[in-house]
Formats: sequence, structure tokens, C-alpha cells
Amino acid sequence: MGLEQIFARILGESEFNKYIVAGFTAFLVDFSVLLIATEWFGIHYLVSNIFSYTSGLLVAYTLNIRWVFRYRKYKHTTKKEFSIFVLIVLIGLAISEAAIFLLVEQVALPYHYAKIVSVGAIFVFNFIAKKHFLFTEDEG
Repeated sequence: MGLEQIFARILGESEFNKYIVAGFTAFLVDFSVLLIATEWFGIHYLVSNIFSYTSGLLVAYTLNIRWVFRYRKYKHTTKKEFSIFVLIVLIGLAISEAAIFLLVEQVALPYHYAKIVSVGAIFVFNFIAKKHFLFTEDEG
């Protein structure tokens, strides 16, 4: 039994359940890059967040198109699909940057805790936007 079959057995065919696993995987990459860039390389946390978010974006995109969603509206136009995906994620990045900035500068929360809180603020938005704009069955 392959890894995909094991996940299918545990998660079922629910795209949202798969999205949670893919999102968690992308978050682990994102958060790791944030900590490494900030702690090891001394990069400002908001700049590190851009690098880490981009890393998570690439992991999320790969998992979303290959595993999470059944339909791809722009399957034959990958440039368009990726461009829309990036636009959605950039909106999420703006939300993330704003949330982290406010939580660190106004609430005095450590940046890594602020990052975790910001993930909650964008998780549902990203799923709904991606599902609606990218991963629905082509009606035409």
C-alpha cells in the first residue's frame, strides 16, 4: 500500500481534509524558513516572512495541483493557473504581514507566535479562494 493510499484511507476523499494536511506541510516549510532566516541569518522577521511564505507557496501549489483538488479549471494553461494561485497567495501574504506586524508591534507578541496566529487568519480564505477560482470543475 502506497503513501497516497494510506492518506486516502485516513482522510477519505475530502478535499478539505487533504487541504489541511497539505497546508500543515506547507506551514512546516514556511515556519522553518522563517525561523532559520530570522534566527540564524539575522534577517528582519517581516522580510523573513516573505521568504518563508514563498517557500510555503511552492509546497502548497505542488500539493494542491497533484493531490488535494480533483479538478483544475486551468489544467492546460499552467501559467494562468499559477498566476492566479500566486495572486491569491499574495493577498494571503498581505494579510499575514499585517497580522504579524500588528501582533508584534502593538500586542508585543513574539514574531514566531504572531506567525502562528496569522496562519489561522488566512487558512480559510486561501481554501475558499483557491477552490472557487482554480480548482472547480470547468463548466464550459
